[in-house]
Amino acid sequence: MALYVALIDGEGGAFGVVVPDLPGCTSAGATVEQALSNAAEAVRLWCDDARADGEDVPEPRPIEDLRRDPDIASALAAGAVLGLVPTSELAL
Repeated sequence: MALYVALIDGEGGAFGVVVPDLPGCTSAGATVEQALSNAAEAVRLWCDDARADGEDVPEPRPIEDLRRDPDIASALAAGAVLGLVPTSELAL
């Protein structure tokens, strides 16, 4: 199982998720748990669409690499957190 790192932001009742390694892959939920669960589906759909378009699916980057990304570091400084989105190998 691959694990993509997600950037989670929001507050009770409205949490958004962005998967930085998959441009445009986003999700949301009323709770962090729901947002991450929905993100797993978003990752699967993103990968399906990429393959249908003949594109490669990028490998997940390590958390350490993502934390060094200036945009992600800025979001973390503003209160966002990182989470892991489990995906099936079939999604990749």
